[in-house]
Amino acid sequence: MSRRDLAHVMSALWRLSGEQPGVAVQVAAIDAAIGRARRDMRTPLNLASLAEQGHVVALPGDGWALTPEGAGWLVEDRELSDR
Repeated sequence: MSRRDLAHVMSALWRLSGEQPGVAVQVAAIDAAIGRARRDMRTPLNLASLAEQGHVVALPGDGWALTPEGAGWLVEDRELSDR
């Protein structure tokens, strides 16, 4: 997985969840938000990689959510980017 792809998925999940951990977002919505064709296999692979890092968690019904750690990582990353 490229860091860029992972960052796109995390940013899309952040926006679609209203910047809240624990809010379920469907894979199709993430694909649409990052401009990927529906059922692009990269998104589930990216989500699995992010789950291994503790940034996201799979939910029932094809949903994924940010973990509190993932949300914190995004906030910190954005703060560092603004410097």
